[in-house]
Amino acid sequence: MMKRTPCDIVLVIDVSGSMDEQAPVPHEPGETVEDNGLSVLDLTKHAAKTILETLDGNDRLGIVSFSMQAKVVQPLTTMTRAAKRATSKRIEEMKSEDATNLWAGILSGIKLFEDVNDDLKGNMPALMVLTDGMPNHMCPAQGYVPKLRSMGKLPATIHTFGFGYQLRSGLLKSIAEVGGGNYSFIPDAGMIGTVFIHAVANLQSTFANNTTLTLTYPASLGLEETTGESVEQQPPILLPSPDQTMQLTLPLSTLQYGQSRDIYLRFTTPPTETLPPPNITASLTYHLFNPTPHHTTTTTLSPPLPPATTAFHTSRSLLLAFLSTVCPLRPLDLEHIHVPLITDTSAFLASFPAAAFPADPACLALTQDLAGQVSLALASPDYYHRWGKHFLPSLGGAHARQVCNSFKDPGPMVYGGSGGVFERCRGDLDRAFDGLAAPVPSRKRKGKGVGKGGHGKVVMSAYNRSSNPCFAGCGRVEVEGGGLVRIGRLRRGVQVVTPRGVRRVVAVLRTVVRREGMCLVGGAVVTPWHPVRVEGEWVFPVDVKRREVRYTGAVYSVLLERDEDADAHAICVDGVWGVTLGHGRTGADGRVGDVRTHGFLGDYDRVVKSLGVLHRSRNFRKDWQRRVRCHFDQAGKKASRRVARRAKAAAVAPRPVDKLRPVVRCPTIKYNRRTRLGRGFSLAELKAAGIPKQYAPTIGISVDPRRANLSEEGLAANVERLKAYKARLILFPKKSNKPKKTDTPKDQQSAETTQSTRAAFQLVDNIAAGFREIKKSELPKSTGSYKALRKARSDGKLVGVREKRAKDKADAEAAAKK
Repeated sequence: MMKRTPCDIVLVIDVSGSMDEQAPVPHEPGETVEDNGLSVLDLTKHAAKTILETLDGNDRLGIVSFSMQAKVVQPLTTMTRAAKRATSKRIEEMKSEDATNLWAGILSGIKLFEDVNDDLKGNMPALMVLTDGMPNHMCPAQGYVPKLRSMGKLPATIHTFGFGYQLRSGLLKSIAEVGGGNYSFIPDAGMIGTVFIHAVANLQSTFANNTTLTLTYPASLGLEETTGESVEQQPPILLPSPDQTMQLTLPLSTLQYGQSRDIYLRFTTPPTETLPPPNITASLTYHLFNPTPHHTTTTTLSPPLPPATTAFHTSRSLLLAFLSTVCPLRPLDLEHIHVPLITDTSAFLASFPAAAFPADPACLALTQDLAGQVSLALASPDYYHRWGKHFLPSLGGAHARQVCNSFKDPGPMVYGGSGGVFERCRGDLDRAFDGLAAPVPSRKRKGKGVGKGGHGKVVMSAYNRSSNPCFAGCGRVEVEGGGLVRIGRLRRGVQVVTPRGVRRVVAVLRTVVRREGMCLVGGAVVTPWHPVRVEGEWVFPVDVKRREVRYTGAVYSVLLERDEDADAHAICVDGVWGVTLGHGRTGADGRVGDVRTHGFLGDYDRVVKSLGVLHRSRNFRKDWQRRVRCHFDQAGKKASRRVARRAKAAAVAPRPVDKLRPVVRCPTIKYNRRTRLGRGFSLAELKAAGIPKQYAPTIGISVDPRRANLSEEGLAANVERLKAYKARLILFPKKSNKPKKTDTPKDQQSAETTQSTRAAFQLVDNIAAGFREIKKSELPKSTGSYKALRKARSDGKLVGVREKRAKDKADAEAAAKK
């Protein structure tokens, strides 16, 4: 298995005053936002700890915070275990301050790479800048892009992350392009986890950096780039040669394992059919994270691509060109000029080449991007100016560089490769983000239902998720035979009713929610975007709800047995048909208008694979928020207990660590022959040994005044135990010059000590004296062993009764004779 790429990461974190604003839990439109006390900086620090959690001794991490000035929180440090603990503490100590000096933060981060020795060859260097506002202090006079270009070759790629809606997204995108990195838009707290996870996973799956592709071709061909507008775009140049040769340089920055970089070019002057095809030479230069460049050159023409692949790359170039027109790069003094919006994308979608190949997953995902979030961002000026102008450049950058930047958008999800280094790194980061302890809220909560002194429990998976498609636990499901069973009581193998007959339950997924916004449809309580069938049509509950409700408890999703018929993947809950997981509607069949269509939840194989990584209970029920790790042989805990015992023994020395306890027998017939330590000595035992009951606890003897002696043997054994203890007991005087009468004389005091009375006065061996096994030959032949034992037991129980009866009979006969 291929190992991930070690990284040198410097986090440049904005700690200006605005970072202390509320970071609301992700919510659906129209849903009331609940303040859980977490700030933007709280979640940023949590994301930084997620990155820290996945680093090891081959990685280095540096941290820079900036507000009015930049501060180096930590230089580039190798992430040993001790260093990770110290780094986590430094991250937690960061506090919000005042202004936003972005340039100082970037400059300090770059200097961290220049100040270290190059002892770790082969590490991927990256500078990650996160800010939530516009730089307003000490901006470079000549501009960020010219200033960065004047610094020459940068020691690391620069990745920018913009949080919120008050951004200069064009500036952040330009900085990332000059630095050879990506720009990511984080609209709310719900995206912070997924964006950071994908950004680091892309770094850890990088093969090479500082990559450029140089094309040499005849001037008559007229090649043009199609990846949209970019500050790093370079025009073709005419080489000083007699044959009129042109050269086009394309900066590619980084290459990832498992993901190709496909360059789609357009030529303006088609070659004459009578002439041979022109010669195009492609030269690729790249660096394996060191100053030594590597070169490869080819003039071989690739074979024709399949029509769907050609349509995908053609559509990708058209989408990038379209996004460049709606979000053009402009100087600062022209940013206030609004570009006329193209609010209707239907004409562009109708001519979109990828739309003709709905069965191809890549073409379908690209079409979903255009028909979904892109169209929504341009649907109204309010949407565009609030979030569209920040989101569209981020989406365009992901398609231009062919990187997956979040779980949210279907288009970029086709990048990264399947089952490779990227997916493995992303899975590790995803589990680390959800598994880390929730950050302590730094803000005082406001709103209804907030207690005086505390914050509610924060589940970090809420900041790295989509909506939960589930039914409330109070719903009743129709099962075979017409009965109703609570959905929470479903088990694997239960036969439930579907529109296509009876089907078997394969898995039940249980998720705990708190104050989740849900919809009441008919008699069922369901999450807003879980498709239900009403009057023969599949719709979203949010569109047909009777009213909204707040639900706290467990919600459930069900996976039924595999069936090609999508209608066989539905259950009837409180009279309402609801879709189940893995129903088969993924969009690959080209169907449109079916609300059940979902690339992941409709894919049976992907759902089963994802459920398989969760904790499996006896009945294949899943609970992804209550996974428990059981460590039955804890070496660390053993050592801790051993050290604690030694510390306690040293603290109470020369006294033993425990008190003397009596030997008792178990109070059952079966185990009466076994001995164990009792709670304390009885008063009768103390009296027989000559030890006052008030004096006994002061010399290390436990006392239980409630205990009574039921046998002479037990009394005698414990009296001997007490006498043996007294014989070995040494009492040192509190004041050496004033010994008491009960203290041990100085000439009899010994340096020998005992740490444990249990070890010194061990249990008496189990004695079998007085018991003898009855042999079969001794039993009467007329009766069996069972009858003989039963009679012996009965005789023993009734001996007193029979004696009383005989006495009463004798007394009655004596009285009759008188």
